[in-house]
Amino acid sequence: MRQPFPLVELDRTLYDLYSLDGGNPKEIAHVLALAPHPHGSVSSSLPANTKYTVQAPNAPKLDKDIWARISLGNGSQNHAFVSGPISLYLFDIDPPEQDVIDGVVESPPTAQTDAHRVYSSLIPSQRPRLSFIPSPGSFKPEPGVKISAYPPLDFIDDHPCVVSQDVHYRLLSKRDLALSGLPTPPTEVIHGALSPAEAQNENLVKVETQRIIQAVRDRPLPFVIKFPQSLAGQGVFVIRDSATKASRIQLLETEVPRMIRKLTSSNAHLSPVSLLLQDLLPGHPKNLSLFITPKGRAVFISCAQQSLDDDGIYRGTMVDYERQSELEAQHRVIIDQIAAHVHKHGFYGPMGADVMMDSNNDQKIVDLNVRLTGDYMMGPLRGHFFDRRGLGFAYLITPLVILGDKDQFEEIFARELMDGRIVVLGWARGKVGRSGKTVYSACSVAVGGKDRLSLQELLDRINALALAKPS
Repeated sequence: MRQPFPLVELDRTLYDLYSLDGGNPKEIAHVLALAPHPHGSVSSSLPANTKYTVQAPNAPKLDKDIWARISLGNGSQNHAFVSGPISLYLFDIDPPEQDVIDGVVESPPTAQTDAHRVYSSLIPSQRPRLSFIPSPGSFKPEPGVKISAYPPLDFIDDHPCVVSQDVHYRLLSKRDLALSGLPTPPTEVIHGALSPAEAQNENLVKVETQRIIQAVRDRPLPFVIKFPQSLAGQGVFVIRDSATKASRIQLLETEVPRMIRKLTSSNAHLSPVSLLLQDLLPGHPKNLSLFITPKGRAVFISCAQQSLDDDGIYRGTMVDYERQSELEAQHRVIIDQIAAHVHKHGFYGPMGADVMMDSNNDQKIVDLNVRLTGDYMMGPLRGHFFDRRGLGFAYLITPLVILGDKDQFEEIFARELMDGRIVVLGWARGKVGRSGKTVYSACSVAVGGKDRLSLQELLDRINALALAKPS
């Protein structure tokens, strides 16, 4: 029998935030798919985009079954944990192949059961109005509802949106950020020069690829390479030495032509082909979570420190709750600049921004995440962790891939879950192994600690369960 752990109450939800300044949360529906697989669809519920293309050259080498559970399952649940009672649409995930062969497919589907179980840890009034999309043609939102999709999805063009997906895609573009006039590090933008028809000519693609890569060869160290549309660090490379530069140029020989070939008549106006070479700033970025109201007012949600692995891939976020007022004041000017920029394009809703200091101690925007971010819930968890339990620090681990299911995790960490030190934000089960019957889980957890030492001790215990990353 499952142990009844205390329910989680957030300080505020997206439903509350969408109500500000005359907004109506009942008119909003979020559709979340998170990170598309760089090489195609990962589930029959969601075809690959051909218009709103992305680049993920640094993506983990995972098969589509695991990717679906990390992205469509755990990641989308995690992002939406803060939703509150707004309409939320997630995507169905194909059952494990061996389950289909053996005729033991779960009903209701595993992905749906996992999501409902995650959100059942919230107090009833803060649970999302959850639906699942089995295919694009079956998506039938209520009349009058405006969609906020992440990422922009081709089939959503057929439905009313908070802001048009073309505008949203460009707001997410690192190229457009560099050209926006916002304070960013000095950036060289190498624009694509081919037409959609020319992008299908292999000889022209080879010449264009070498033109773009030559700019990388000529760039003095250190610097940062950025693809225009990527997330979680999967299209960003920090170049500090000649060896790294050489290895990344080798990768670009494959990834740049792949980006070029995705240029079509349907997306050419969005400028999806470019490469950015940006000055490398010292230190680490601060991650701002904001809500932009329908009137353009910026509501501060949190300021956190992101954690990246050795490959530059996002692995987690830490929040110091006692410093939030101080950090808001430090960033208020740039917060208001960001709000004015996105609002003039018609955007309102949740978003994030990564900000760093240059050598003159001026704040610079290194990324603009104009969408619901993966650590957005950390601010609204302040009351749960800090105000009611005295846990001044919190850390988000995502994705965490472990053997076993949620029952086993809860048995290991029953005390910490009962004490409120661990909050499960996303969970998706799958099966691997030669038999196809070994259960694994992709999950996200928020962990609280009274100080950095106690926080790290619990993080170490949780991370000890993690499966090794694929090489």
